[in-house]
Amino acid sequence: MKDQLNRIYKIAKEKTWVSFLCENHPYSLLHWSVAGFHEDGRDVWLLQDEMTFETKSFVSLDEALKWIEEHMNNITEIL
Repeated sequence: MKDQLNRIYKIAKEKTWVSFLCENHPYSLLHWSVAGFHEDGRDVWLLQDEMTFETKSFVSLDEALKWIEEHMNNITEIL
């Protein structure tokens, strides 16, 4: 599992997003940064369920990976 998390971290850090399967269910982890004249600034990492489009946001990539490690212990493939 640590190897999978390290790969997810490296890909997300380099490309700002990574997709993976957890028990054959697709997820994406992506960096989202929004700012503008009428927008509240946001700089978060989103974990998105690609089937339901539900998201969970995290302040940092490290926080997101910690949550993934605790709640998704069967990552089957990194896409």
